[in-house]
Amino acid sequence: MKATLITALASAGLLATGFADPVKEDSAKQPTEAEKAKALVEHQEGSEKVSIDQDKQTANAQELLLEQTNPKVIALLTEVETLMAKATDELEDGNTSGDTIAMQTEIIEKIYEAAKEKSQ
Repeated sequence: MKATLITALASAGLLATGFADPVKEDSAKQPTEAEKAKALVEHQEGSEKVSIDQDKQTANAQELLLEQTNPKVIALLTEVETLMAKATDELEDGNTSGDTIAMQTEIIEKIYEAAKEKSQ
């Protein structure tokens, strides 16, 4: 009984989508110019907020760097500091592209390497 009901409902749902008007659906999904402008402003504000957070983390990395004595850890954290500064600049400009995300990933990987090296 349940299987029959589920099959019937699924079939009805599949059939109903065949009658949908794709032109109306496409036009309904298109954002207005005001919505686009609002989204752009929100993106820029969010990006600036993340850049402030990134800048604070850069300061933390600088403090951590000053405490180090292992040359390999110092080198890795110096790279981290440089990448963080670049990421902050990109985020301030509203650039949240794949390159900026890749920088964040590289920062995490280098911090991990530094932590691993320090623990040895």
